[in-house]
Amino acid sequence: MESKFYLTWEDYKQKFPELEKRPEEAVAPKLQACEDAMFNFIVGLLM
Repeated sequence: MESKFYLTWEDYKQKFPELEKRPEEAVAPKLQACEDAMFNFIVGLLM
């Protein structure tokens, strides 16, 4: 199945080799940025 929005886990690991050893270290900054953006959005709604 070819899709630009869907990758199998094996394909994803090939595309992002930094996930091979310690995925939490590679993903943590991305999750933190999303968390910060959501927090800022909610605070903006409350003000």
